[in-house]
Amino acid sequence: MTNILFRADGSPNIGMGHIIRCLSLANEFRKQGCKVKFISRYSEGIEKIKECKFDVIELNLEDVKSSYCQSLEKNDGNKDHLSMEGVIISNIADIEKPDLLIVDSYNVTYDYLNNLKQKIRRLAYIDDINAFDYPVDVLINGNITGAFLNYNRHNDEELMLLGIEYNLIGEEFKNLNKRALRSKVKNIMITTGGADKYNFTAKLLEMLIENEINKNMTLKVIIGPSFTNKDELYELAMSQSNIILYENVKRMSEIMQDSDIAISSGGSTLYELCACGTPTLSFILADNQYDLVKKLDELGYVINLGWYNEIHQQDLIHQLNTLCNNYEQRSAISNHMQLLVDGNGTRRIVEQILNYCL
Repeated sequence: MTNILFRADGSPNIGMGHIIRCLSLANEFRKQGCKVKFISRYSEGIEKIKECKFDVIELNLEDVKSSYCQSLEKNDGNKDHLSMEGVIISNIADIEKPDLLIVDSYNVTYDYLNNLKQKIRRLAYIDDINAFDYPVDVLINGNITGAFLNYNRHNDEELMLLGIEYNLIGEEFKNLNKRALRSKVKNIMITTGGADKYNFTAKLLEMLIENEINKNMTLKVIIGPSFTNKDELYELAMSQSNIILYENVKRMSEIMQDSDIAISSGGSTLYELCACGTPTLSFILADNQYDLVKKLDELGYVINLGWYNEIHQQDLIHQLNTLCNNYEQRSAISNHMQLLVDGNGTRRIVEQILNYCL
């Protein structure tokens, strides 16, 4: 049996994107009969992994000085601290003996990956930004931007799985029916992903509920597993009858398909919204989201609102109302979105890895 080990974290600071896309890939490996296990540190990510019925080794850094733990949370990539983590992971690998270790974290360096590669049979890295030449056996970037980042192979044998055909969208978004839009907008979905460290969900809601037009629409608000501002959102929902909060969502696709428009942060959520054909206004919460949102906007898949902290209420309401009042535009965007991802990216990745690397 092929033994696959993942290294990924999720927390209010980091977000849940790394965990979610690794789980999509892990599910496909499991379907192919592989043994899958995770290495993870923070409680939010660990809980999500366990919820999906995967074993997880909880990375114990209590014996490492506190500054190391703090640097991981800040993602500062400190080489000494990463070296310490690399030793811990190598020791875990000596016990688990994985055929493949898949790392998904921005908190890596060339030396960190290169040292792991010397001690592990096969090493894969999931990337978004092409920060340096990655010394790995398999490089994965399933973003629409992946094919445009001009990656260099570390060696001739490195397998590069780049571009939208290798997108890590989840199983529930595969083979969805063609979207039938309502002529009048009724439901608006709001999401910042798995975390909301800037408390931007509440700020969005406040901008929307002050506008008379939006009071006739239902605002479907997603509360991610790493939200720390739940109390404020529940208080706000109690005061507004048109706000519905969704927590611990089992099938996100159902909410997306029932929403006429989404207001969403950048990241993997945008691919899910594309699969559902939900016209989307997207904002940028982090540097790694900038190129993705910009490219999807340029190609007509989403409407770019810009950086979250630069959005003004007047501009947001104008963009939203313009989209609400133009059925033809919403229909064209929706049809275009559903052509972007086919939901088979994880299957393609697993097939390539099993056939080529293992």
